[in-house]
Amino acid sequence: MGVRFSVLIPVYNREKFVRQTVESVLSQTFTGFELIAVDDGSTDGSAEILKSFGDRIKFIQQSNQGPEIARNAGAAVARGEYLVFLDSDDALFPYAFEIYDRIIRKLNAPPVILGADVFFLNGRYYRENREFTPETLVAGPIEVLKYKDYLSKTVDTPGTNSRMVLKKSVFDEVGGFRKNSTPLTFHNDDLYIALKVSTYGPFIILRSPKTVAYRMHEGNTIKGVNLIAEGMILIAEAERRGEYPGGSKRRWERYALIGGRASSWAYRYCWKEGQYKMALRLLVNTAPMVLAAIWSKFIRRFHKPVTPVTLAE
Repeated sequence: MGVRFSVLIPVYNREKFVRQTVESVLSQTFTGFELIAVDDGSTDGSAEILKSFGDRIKFIQQSNQGPEIARNAGAAVARGEYLVFLDSDDALFPYAFEIYDRIIRKLNAPPVILGADVFFLNGRYYRENREFTPETLVAGPIEVLKYKDYLSKTVDTPGTNSRMVLKKSVFDEVGGFRKNSTPLTFHNDDLYIALKVSTYGPFIILRSPKTVAYRMHEGNTIKGVNLIAEGMILIAEAERRGEYPGGSKRRWERYALIGGRASSWAYRYCWKEGQYKMALRLLVNTAPMVLAAIWSKFIRRFHKPVTPVTLAE
């Protein structure tokens, strides 16, 4: 079997979680994959844990440059048809690649697929009083939403790299992640790459079954409220420089996507955590985009929602 998927895991000081992350990939029921782990200058035991897997994974080391540079390094040696981004504190359900492969075969190799995730905390499903046991879950019928492209989607898609499955040829064509990124400026990298590939289609959103487990802990990137706000401002500046595809015809849609995340972050995180100046700074820097998001959400009420598609066996 050829290499369908290349899994890219950037790792920085994740010795507490990275073994489970790697093992979740190695336990996949679909075997046509490779795993590339890029240690981003860790100062704990992460590199040693990765080395302990031997030739079951490809291991790359670099100085601390941030996850975007790490993913680019992994993608440069990847042999898979599709890239699967996975953060080093998350995990995949054992049937995830089977689900992705079936979507690819049934829907004529879509360039962009967004998986479905669940949240867990301290070994239990978040907000649910039951143990988190991904190994015992059974994949049910596959239900997806199909859009012309990412800019055409009419549902909110919370940001996480671990849900993204992207055709490598498309990743290469758009130039990958940012080359000037740093450990302090990489935030909202998931939105950046989504916008870079936003006119490629069809764009598929998996609704069920779940394929990704998002781990909640004290070291989550979302704890850096101000850094993420600064990252949103950089995303908006890149839009004003014309870095995303679609030209003037798709500007409104890009504005709505950027403004939606900016307004949500300004209110739900900055303002609620007392970071009032940062909330206002974020809103001022993305004001036209926030207005586009508000209007887009309003007119969406009058549009017929996209009907989910169930894929036959």
